[in-house]
Amino acid sequence: MKLQNYTLRYLAITLLVVIPIWAGLFYVLILDEVYDNIDDDLKNSKIIIIRQAFADEKLLNTPEFGINKFTIKPLPKGDYSSKDEFSSSSEFMEYDDDDEPIRTLTTVFNDKNGNPHELIIKASIVEEDELLEDLAVALLGLYVMLVISILVVNHFLLKRIWKSFHAILGNLKNFKLGTGIKPKPIKSPIDEFNTLAKEVEEMLQRNEVIYSSQKQFIENASHELQTPLAISINKLELFAENNTLPEEQMIEIGKIADTLNRLVRLNKSLLMLSKIENQQYAEEELVNFNELIQQLADDFSDLAAYKEISITVTENASLHFSMNKGLATALINNLLKNAVTHNHQGGSITFLIDENSFTISNSGANLPLNPEVIFNRFYRHTNTNESTGLGLAIVKSIANTYSISIAYSFNNSHQFKIIFPKK
Repeated sequence: MKLQNYTLRYLAITLLVVIPIWAGLFYVLILDEVYDNIDDDLKNSKIIIIRQAFADEKLLNTPEFGINKFTIKPLPKGDYSSKDEFSSSSEFMEYDDDDEPIRTLTTVFNDKNGNPHELIIKASIVEEDELLEDLAVALLGLYVMLVISILVVNHFLLKRIWKSFHAILGNLKNFKLGTGIKPKPIKSPIDEFNTLAKEVEEMLQRNEVIYSSQKQFIENASHELQTPLAISINKLELFAENNTLPEEQMIEIGKIADTLNRLVRLNKSLLMLSKIENQQYAEEELVNFNELIQQLADDFSDLAAYKEISITVTENASLHFSMNKGLATALINNLLKNAVTHNHQGGSITFLIDENSFTISNSGANLPLNPEVIFNRFYRHTNTNESTGLGLAIVKSIANTYSISIAYSFNNSHQFKIIFPKK
């Protein structure tokens, strides 16, 4: 979910909670204010009525509510409280054919002769249910308008504000080591985004410098190692051609040559791993894995025949994937080499090619391998000098470069399933 929509969702939920709470408080305050105003009007009416009753005693004979909504009844002699009493009730209104809420003031006063009288004044008030209904409709409209306003602001204003941030993300997504392409300059009216853009640009430049230094160092180190190793192997081969050397020395020379050859293979593997991780295999093409697997299986046939290992390729579908051809070859090469190296005499290797994947199975040890460590560098489940411990690490590194999945399983044979992403 995008950041803009994420904040909008929580803002909408917050408003949905806050507005009803605010509405409840608003309703209580409004109703209290309405009652206060009506009570003040009733008090004013009381003063006017009592004043008129003193001026005109006929007004004291008002036993029923009339147009003026008040009644005056005489009371027997006695002590009465002159305190005003307010109450709320409902009364049937003929014009509306319904009960309407009313506010009533009840008080006692003495006429000019000292006789007590009860004065009752009524006043209509707004219906609470209608007030609640009107308030609910108004608040619902307010909520909808607020959300629409926020959506409009979010779409136009915030989208413009976050434009610089998305441009920075675009620079990060499009950046590739070794291309030499500089990120696009970004200018924003927001200081934080300008600072972020500057820091990102400097970080990318530092990575480019470090990458170039690493690349140069690895290439130089590899070449420097290859030369003395090649010279040493050649000299050992010359020594081996000397028939005058004792057999024991010839055996030792053979062991040294094997060690040096292993160092050569190790050096080449480490160099390849470094190049893969530094994204130095940029060229891509559509690779036909059916043809490539068949070709490499034929190339390994002599080596497999030495251990009487059979290689079978079953094609259920045509498998094509866009990647570097050299890395595709290295991927299958290392899987095949691993299958041959860790196989037993008279074993088998089987390729099963499907639409978006292929599986290589080989006989070997009767125990499953640990899938958590088999792709680690220098991991070897058997102590054989034929293996550098980097074959499956190279396979994993190539797979990660192209978002390819690798699944290991054991079912009477060791199976590696290579699953290509759909494009």
